[in-house]
Amino acid sequence: MSQWFNYEAALKILMFGLVMGAGLPALFALAVRMNAAGAGAAAGEGTVAQKNPALAAVSWVIFGIVLVAVLIGVLFIARDFIGHQTGLYLLGAKPK
Repeated sequence: MSQWFNYEAALKILMFGLVMGAGLPALFALAVRMNAAGAGAAAGEGTVAQKNPALAAVSWVIFGIVLVAVLIGVLFIARDFIGHQTGLYLLGAKPK
């Protein structure tokens, strides 16, 4: 480890950024695709595929996972403000 640069921390930040920056949009896109397939979207040349409720249900579960991840991220960013304003210290926030 260098005195002025922490390679391990930089690698952790890079990996987290890749997972959250590319992983969540990819999950959302997968959920949109599964929802379309589950709803019986147009299959081509005027034909409509059969509805598949299982795919629709899985897509809504994935939408929920993405929503929870976004909410946790927003709460993590605002944790000190929320703690200061409400006295409720979440996600590792410390009273000052």
